Amino acid sequence: MAMSKVLLALCKCILLVGLTKATYSKMNEQTVNVIDYSMKNLTSMPIFQQNSTTDINLRGNLLQVVPALSFQQSKKLKSLDLSMNKLNLIERGAFAGLTELIYLSLRDNKLTSNSLHVGIFQDLISLQDLNIHLNFFSYEYTLILQSEISHLKSLVRLGIDLRGQLQINKCFCKLSELQDLELVGLRRYSDNLFQNLKCLKIEILSLDSVVFLAPDTFICFPTLKTLRIRIVYRFATYDTISSIFNSFKVFKGKNMTEISIYNNPHRNGFVLGHRHFAVLQEICLQKIKFDG
Repeated sequence: MAMSKVLLALCKCILLVGLTKATYSKMNEQTVNVIDYSMKNLTSMPIFQQNSTTDINLRGNLLQVVPALSFQQSKKLKSLDLSMNKLNLIERGAFAGLTELIYLSLRDNKLTSNSLHVGIFQDLISLQDLNIHLNFFSYEYTLILQSEISHLKSLVRLGIDLRGQLQINKCFCKLSELQDLELVGLRRYSDNLFQNLKCLKIEILSLDSVVFLAPDTFICFPTLKTLRIRIVYRFATYDTISSIFNSFKVFKGKNMTEISIYNNPHRNGFVLGHRHFAVLQEICLQKIKFDG
């Protein structure tokens, strides 16, 4: 009986080692410990005991819950990827103590208005990159979520859902370091949507699911350098591309690095010499990409 217990424990240990892929490398003279649990079909959170761990990848599993204190032994964690799971609950204290975390991805899960608690990000004082889009937050909760995110004073890049929003909350003005913004879920963009973002110096803007852009959609982004637009293929009309090019008029005379448009199903405006291109001649543009 004792021997069978020993063998069982040994098998569990071997299985755990097989699931874990840890790599060590030198980066700026510091040891980097990367644990890769991606695409392992995990249904529960593993136990992390490596105090030196800086990167944990849990992308593409079947996790539903992030328990409290899941990463209490990983205080030096810099990057945490929980994307493409089935998360519907993040318990209070799940990210407790992660004061050095720089990157967090919660995108493409099943998070709802009941999945997160007040102050969920309060310990993440170093966070610079947050991806929380492609979830199932209600319109009302999206407003609350914006308020929670506004406390992340170090945030440089943000990916967020904007379903049903008529205007982004002015609380985002607290994010004085924010430069890169990715918006998902909103199909029609009005002139007033970004009115409260005049206070920020956004340089990179990515819009997903676009069907229509108002003429002055981008007027509140005087520092914008890179613009990426992804059209909703199945809902696009012949007027979609016209509205997009019309919105570029606010960039007249400005220096820009890139304008990219993806998923235009009708190809009008992507033909060389089309009248839509006239507006681009008024922009000092380094790179343009059209992907129909």
